[in-house]
Amino acid sequence: MRTRFSVELLYLIAGPLIWLAHFLFIYIVNALACARSALTGLWLGLPVSSWIIVAGSAAALAGMALAAWRQRARVRAQGSPPFHAWLCAALCWLSAVAVVWETLPVFLMAACL
Repeated sequence: MRTRFSVELLYLIAGPLIWLAHFLFIYIVNALACARSALTGLWLGLPVSSWIIVAGSAAALAGMALAAWRQRARVRAQGSPPFHAWLCAALCWLSAVAVVWETLPVFLMAACL
């Protein structure tokens, strides 16, 4: 029973955990871009660091979608309360909005001011 609870809890908070990792990732990439000039070179009009952040954002959004989809499948297969799938999807959706909101400044301003 203990393993089932921990797996269930991990799926329920997967969205906020992915958002947290993404937020930390953005700060690390920007810190490296400001400290090293290698990541400030332009590619298709944006610095390389911005493209790295956009790729990380796409990966975070895909991870959230996968977590919500897997939780929905688990709930159906195990007969768990549908609220668990709904809560996981809602938290993933809310975290996805936060990821998009954090990614927008990449297109609006320079990394190092």
